[in-house]
Amino acid sequence: MNPTPRDPDSATPTEVVAIDGPSGAGKSTVARLLAGELGFAYLDTGAMYRAVTWHFLQEGCAPGVCAGDADRGAERMRRALAGARLELRAGRVLLNGRDVTPHLRVREVESQVSAVSALPFVRIAMRDLQRAVAAQGPIVCEGRDMGSVVFPNARWKVYLDAAPGERARRRSHDFERQGRQVSTTDVLDEILVRDRLDSTRSDAPLRQAADALYVDTTGLTTEAVVGRLLDFVRNSSSDELRRAR
Repeated sequence: MNPTPRDPDSATPTEVVAIDGPSGAGKSTVARLLAGELGFAYLDTGAMYRAVTWHFLQEGCAPGVCAGDADRGAERMRRALAGARLELRAGRVLLNGRDVTPHLRVREVESQVSAVSALPFVRIAMRDLQRAVAAQGPIVCEGRDMGSVVFPNARWKVYLDAAPGERARRRSHDFERQGRQVSTTDVLDEILVRDRLDSTRSDAPLRQAADALYVDTTGLTTEAVVGRLLDFVRNSSSDELRRAR
């Protein structure tokens, strides 16, 4: 994986529903269901960063492992990334031909993914791959910088949010379904740390795009959120069609 950096203001895919927001806001579930309702493809960019993080851990060069290196492990991580072939197939994530989906939510990955996501050379590689996938047709993408950086020309931009306590409760339930027992307090602490890291990183920090629809999902059912976004996409499409006539 050795992409060439591109001008972020150059032409990018437009037939995109770009959903951003903090961890635990419900982006993945909502985006997957929305894509199904619309008949669009679905791209889980968080899974891509988690796969890279898992790969770095396997190679012994994750940020927390090589913090003592003179370059904090940058060169080792660049080499590992160059040798990584990432594929997305029917909701599964393959790394060099291996299905790594079951490993993406383990605690070790959770603890390192924000640091990996903050690395500019990782973000460039992921950005170019995400744009290449989206260029193949209408797609729903979710992440941290979809509308602000990766797809600045997306037709539909959404920012999903929720109160930190609500996000921690949801993530705790996710862990329970995976057979993991993690207290809501511990999850909340991790969420607050990740919020700080994601929003203060120098490269593509988490923020709401100026032209994004803001939706606070606190207290809302998944069905209600999906319904609101369906109306947003369909009404926007109808408005554009009327203006074109």
